[in-house]
Amino acid sequence: MTDFHHVPRASRRRPSSPQQHRQARNLGRRSLDNHRQWLIKQYGSICAYCGLEIPPDRTTLDHVYPRKGQQAYDRPDNLVLACRPCNAAKADVPFISFIAQRRSRGVFLLHYGEHLSDWVKDMVRQASEREFLPPVRPRFVPHTNGEQETGTN
Repeated sequence: MTDFHHVPRASRRRPSSPQQHRQARNLGRRSLDNHRQWLIKQYGSICAYCGLEIPPDRTTLDHVYPRKGQQAYDRPDNLVLACRPCNAAKADVPFISFIAQRRSRGVFLLHYGEHLSDWVKDMVRQASEREFLPPVRPRFVPHTNGEQETGTN
């Protein structure tokens, strides 16, 4: 395995010709297709957000942690299968907000995303497993309009 910092500078440059650029894009596409097939083999053709079974040719790959503003965050530990409606609903929404909108998404994501990074799974657990109400509810105090209760009925 090559340490990126020790690779000569010339070999780190982007492809210069259109043909080299297409070849590099095709390698990336093949890698994503291979990962999609691995996910289907691992979990079945099931959306990691809603748990619905979808035809394998209708699956999409979703970046759990949005890649907008990131460079090349197509790592396998950040990709899950998603149905088109869930992928479109998530778009570039931060994944914690997306999970918090419907907590069942977090449950499905933890099940169908066992391969995700530990820090991603921890954040999903925190967003989907927190309590709906505080453990101790405040006591209801009736409003008396400034009058004192006399204790008689």
